[in-house]
Amino acid sequence: MRNKSYFLKLLSFNIIMVIISVSFLGYIAYLKTTNLINEKINKINSQLLVQTQLQVENSLQSIESAIVQFSLSPSFTSILEDDLKIISYDNYVKVRNIIQDISSLYSHGSIISSIEIINLEKGWVLRNGGLLPLQEVYGSEEIRQIQQTPSSSSWNNVNSDYFQYTLKVPFSSFNKFQGVIRARISSSGINKELVASKDLGEMTLIEANGNVIRNLSQYNLNKEDINNVIRLVQSKEKENPRGDFLTNIKGVEYSLIFLQSAKYNWTYLSMVSTLEAKRNSGFIGLFIFITSFVVIGVFFVFSFLGTRKLYSPIKRLYQLVALNSNDKSNLHVQSNEMDFINTSIQNFFQDSNKLKGQLDIQTNQLNDFFAFKLFQGEVKQHEVESKFGNLVSWDQYCVLTVQIDTLDGTAYRQADRDLLLFAVKNMLGEIASQLLVLYPVIINNIQVVLVGVTHKNLDVFKEDVYLLSRSIQQTVKQYLKLQVSIGISNPFSKSVHASIAYHEAVDALKSRITHGREAILYMSDFEEDEAAASKYPAFIVKEVIDSIKFNDIDQSKRALHSFVAEIYSGHYGYKYCSMFVFLLLIDLIKISHHSDEMFLKLFKEKPLFDQLDQLLQQSAHEMELWIYDNVIEPIIEEMLARSETQQRNITKALVQFIHDEYDLDLTLEACASRLHYNPNYLGQIFKKETGSTFSDYLSQYRLNISKKWLSETNAQVQEIAEKLRFSNSQNFIRYFKKMEGITPKQYRDKF
Repeated sequence: MRNKSYFLKLLSFNIIMVIISVSFLGYIAYLKTTNLINEKINKINSQLLVQTQLQVENSLQSIESAIVQFSLSPSFTSILEDDLKIISYDNYVKVRNIIQDISSLYSHGSIISSIEIINLEKGWVLRNGGLLPLQEVYGSEEIRQIQQTPSSSSWNNVNSDYFQYTLKVPFSSFNKFQGVIRARISSSGINKELVASKDLGEMTLIEANGNVIRNLSQYNLNKEDINNVIRLVQSKEKENPRGDFLTNIKGVEYSLIFLQSAKYNWTYLSMVSTLEAKRNSGFIGLFIFITSFVVIGVFFVFSFLGTRKLYSPIKRLYQLVALNSNDKSNLHVQSNEMDFINTSIQNFFQDSNKLKGQLDIQTNQLNDFFAFKLFQGEVKQHEVESKFGNLVSWDQYCVLTVQIDTLDGTAYRQADRDLLLFAVKNMLGEIASQLLVLYPVIINNIQVVLVGVTHKNLDVFKEDVYLLSRSIQQTVKQYLKLQVSIGISNPFSKSVHASIAYHEAVDALKSRITHGREAILYMSDFEEDEAAASKYPAFIVKEVIDSIKFNDIDQSKRALHSFVAEIYSGHYGYKYCSMFVFLLLIDLIKISHHSDEMFLKLFKEKPLFDQLDQLLQQSAHEMELWIYDNVIEPIIEEMLARSETQQRNITKALVQFIHDEYDLDLTLEACASRLHYNPNYLGQIFKKETGSTFSDYLSQYRLNISKKWLSETNAQVQEIAEKLRFSNSQNFIRYFKKMEGITPKQYRDKF
């Protein structure tokens, strides 16, 4: 009996706790759900009301802007001073042109019904594509009303079908106007924006005079009820232009949300009945009650089974204690399962912290590849902007190169250099965080970092970079006990020039041999008086050579023109001009397969430097023509003659790849790698020779193979799709139908 009573107490306690908990949670859930439903409906209606206001008023403002822009157009302002009633060809042309301009205004929305131009001074009206005298269209009273138009632009409701926008012209005149432009828009266009639904209620628009643009028809209210609603809204507007309240109409409670337009003095109104929300709340309450009852029943069963199961070891323990009555059973009452769980959780968190530490170490290496390409000059400006759009916010950049002076006399060995470089890299990322454009990258045991500022003051920029450099040296010395030297490039404005700046910074860093350790070296300090422009324009020369290699005549002329313009810009002395032209000619001659013959041909009449002197004494245009006619054009002709056979062989190889490997993941890039060519170059050759792109030719060949398999084998469509490297059979079926007009199954049945 003692055992049974303990079992009942344990079971009763569990059942009571379940009933209390489920009942309390069910009640709280009912209250919360009901309140959330009401709040959600009001919030959604408020958002819809604001969205409706924005849509309606944006449409009206778009029309206003279009008409004002039209009124300022030269074609319109020119006709204000003309008497278009006079029949002449010039007037006909002006009327036709202005009608064409009016036609373009209708593109601002189908809600524009008509546009009318009234010239009060010259006495004519232009409407519906025709020109009429003013007196034939309007009476004297209507003309007087037009002349007394109160404001320069206004909206008014003509009737239930139309709104009218009136603009005095000319728009720039403040005291005197010659006429007006009237645009009518359909009320139905605005009504479309005023949504109505069973759950979200109905929306309408109330004018300042109390007129309702769209009737409240969802709840079958009569005119008196609607007028009462309007009066309530107008009274609330006096207190606040935006709000919500509840009102009772014929025993039914409604939630009203209103929003007054400051620009047009209209009121947007949303009206929804609370009956639907109450019905939903009642359904939710019933659902929660039934669910709670079911949950209590389920818990009762589980409590009974669980209590009985939990009681069984207690019973066995009790019997054991009864057999051994020396109070030693208290030692066996405690359970060690929680200790085991606690130990397991501790081990889990220890392993998690280890993994997190390893991931943190590797995260900082994600940008190294892009930064390396940028400093090597393999990235274009548009690639920089597309990958790092925030780079364009910097006005000036420079590159810093940081290198450890020596490990001699320190506690480190050469084997520690990689770890030290990694540590210095992390320090740079933290110290230069405010000026950092790209995270530091290690190139040839040198830390390279791109920094920038948002101003164009060179002196301030130089001071900022100097302070940053000193901070880097002090931090590295403090924490790593190492001395580092820093090379600083010249400032530049485009991040794509980072490769040039990188080489400048490296060159500056090399000069630390003569300046000792812990040096801060500016590239500008090692340049001569004309050094700001004494660097060989290798980038332009590379463009010239690349365009020749690609047989691009126009681009080669443009690149050569850029080179000559740079030489003659006045930034270089004669010595540098002579040297740069010589280097250009040598670079060009080297890419010819007949370089020896070309060199002898160019300089057989005069010695080399005499020929250069003669070139430099000519105009820029004459030098440009001489270089192109005597050097570039012969090289291009030679390459064109040599490349025709090569292109045919390349195309033949690509076609053979497709015929042999159509069932593999074949790409142009893979073929280019195998043939040791640039993919873009191969793509141009293939399209030139075959008339189609590589991917189109491969797709067409795979399509032909699929048609052959469909007509000659019993292979399943899915199997064919997999063999032809389609991601799934549906993509294959869609492509087949797009190209053949029928599905693969229909094709098999047909043939």
